[in-house]
Amino acid sequence: MSRSSRLSRQLLLVVGVVALVAADTVRADFADYRSIFISRFEFPYTSPNIPSMVAQIDGMMQKAADEGFTEVVWQVRGRGDALYNSNLEPHVNGLTPGFDPLQTAIDAAHARGLKLHAWMNTTPMWNTTALNPPAGHIFHNDSPSLRLMDIDGNLEPQQGWSNYSSANPVLPEMHAHVNAVANDIATNYAVDGIHLDYIRYLPGANNAAADFAQMPHDPISHQMFFDATGLDAGNIANFGAYKNYVKGRITDLVASIKTTVDAAEVTSGRTIEYTASVWRDPDVGENDYMQDYRTWMEQDLLDVVMPMIYLSASNDHIYFNANLMNTLNIPSNTRVAPTLASYLHVASGGGGVALTLSEVERAYNFGADGVNFYSYPAYFNSYSAADRALLKDFFDSIGTPPTNTPGLGNVIDDFEADEGHFGWAYNASPATQTNGLAASTTIERVTTEAQGGEASQELNLAATIAGGVWNLRHNSGIGVGNQANPAGNVALEAAGSVGLWIKTEDAGISVQMGIDDPVSGGATAIEKGTAREIIADNQWHLYQWSFDDADDWTAFGNAGSDGDIDGTSGAVTIDSIFLSGAGSALLYLDTVSHNPDGTLIGPGDFNGDGTVDGADLATWSEGFGTPSSATTGAGDGDRDGDVDGADFLVWQRNVGAATLATPAGATAASVPEPVGAVLMLLAVMILVGGRRAVER
Repeated sequence: MSRSSRLSRQLLLVVGVVALVAADTVRADFADYRSIFISRFEFPYTSPNIPSMVAQIDGMMQKAADEGFTEVVWQVRGRGDALYNSNLEPHVNGLTPGFDPLQTAIDAAHARGLKLHAWMNTTPMWNTTALNPPAGHIFHNDSPSLRLMDIDGNLEPQQGWSNYSSANPVLPEMHAHVNAVANDIATNYAVDGIHLDYIRYLPGANNAAADFAQMPHDPISHQMFFDATGLDAGNIANFGAYKNYVKGRITDLVASIKTTVDAAEVTSGRTIEYTASVWRDPDVGENDYMQDYRTWMEQDLLDVVMPMIYLSASNDHIYFNANLMNTLNIPSNTRVAPTLASYLHVASGGGGVALTLSEVERAYNFGADGVNFYSYPAYFNSYSAADRALLKDFFDSIGTPPTNTPGLGNVIDDFEADEGHFGWAYNASPATQTNGLAASTTIERVTTEAQGGEASQELNLAATIAGGVWNLRHNSGIGVGNQANPAGNVALEAAGSVGLWIKTEDAGISVQMGIDDPVSGGATAIEKGTAREIIADNQWHLYQWSFDDADDWTAFGNAGSDGDIDGTSGAVTIDSIFLSGAGSALLYLDTVSHNPDGTLIGPGDFNGDGTVDGADLATWSEGFGTPSSATTGAGDGDRDGDVDGADFLVWQRNVGAATLATPAGATAASVPEPVGAVLMLLAVMILVGGRRAVER
């Protein structure tokens, strides 16, 4: 290729980039997976007026489409019965003859560009309060019975162990039946997904783990356990081993349905996503409900896992961040889309749309692949039109972040809903660590200042003596007694960088990040980040410390503290933020974050020098067209693995921003206006192209 041809191609590239700027794309991996759950109690199927029911379902799908949803999770199986034309199970009680709600829903969804996922309750057989299932129901199977049997030979539901009578998840016959149901739906209906719910051990319902007597104690299950382990399932000494076996059989069921769904994809020629609702935390799911979805994700058995993080204002601050991160940290190709409890948020004291929006934003910032809402009535009947507009506006706007968007990494606390891990009084630490501050000192969430979003934390620090020296250990942790305690903090990989943003106009303040670093013997050492002087220019600045740089850390002085982040005995956590100064001061704290893959540079700051300017444009140009791994991520602003036109958008939207806390007295480089930036881009690419031609 001639030099003139190369320059012509680069000119065309500039034109393409300008077109990309105009297109203003959004982050597809989050905005393009937004689902609403519609249960069998929420759509009509018993009316003699079939046209009226069709119109009602059409209306539901129209509302979902208008609101911007991309998926509908539609219930087709509740308790071993069918809300569709099943070849295997009896119709749900009261289903109008000649009416097929599943086909009606599929037609209505597809006509509006929505994907429809068939929602199956997997292990429930019937309700404990309704003892007469219809003829042909699997409840009546007797060779073998698929019902659970307790240690005394009693069958559910007479014992009333849970709201649902459960099928025995150990039995091969139960696995075969559920697989046949999934295949019946996937091959005979143009569904876009098969969704499993109640894919766990049911006697552990109502927050009570199954006891030994409620395990499967039928002869077949006992024999299968003995054949696999050589142990007696009827001996309570083997209870733990038996629970592990049952847990493994539930995983076997998930794996077998995956095979069935994959085969249906081939047969039908359609893409069929395989998804599951799971407990909000993988450890609780495994330990209490034999739902080992950590293994399901590690083995890539699901396309999307949907942790049911059902919380209200009273407990969101305790669980949401930790639960979601515990799932997101599982190494897997399975996408993670948490389901949010709209029905709890709209209840009295539930937090309202503000909490819903906060959870959506945190899911986005933490790196989730989308969100789901449970359920339809709460979303469309309890949220006002203005509430829904707030949520829709967020999804519409996530591709055009403001220039104060937090830097790369996972946000731990953004103070949007509450004070998160930093809701402690100023004097929560002993006087040896917090001193020199008067009782009039206040620390509280405010909406008058924000680095990102709408809120931050205000620290109004009143010195005991005018001009006197003070020290503050600002504790991190959620839960009673968990201040500066790893048990109350988010586990972080000891790699990359951790940091926070601060704004103040009061000089002479320094900040250090305290990290709990596990050492041998189960102990925890505290390491302190090297002191950073806070810039007193009343602007937001990022202060960060690299886990990989020994120069960024000093010893705190407790046992095992050595001034180095080892991370050899487990994940590290944020212990506290240490602040020191003299005289009363007012400062604001926001966007406490961790990026395990590198620095917490601001968006568009490709060279990490603290400003988004022409030098970053040159960095992007150097790496254009290459995988980001080949350039150590330089120029890959959206972190999608490639340096391309979308990364230029990140730079263009943030040009002129200061991202890092630059040394006092430093001046930012001059920054071109957007039109000038495109011309500079052209010049840089021509120069780079000419230099590369000479090199070759």
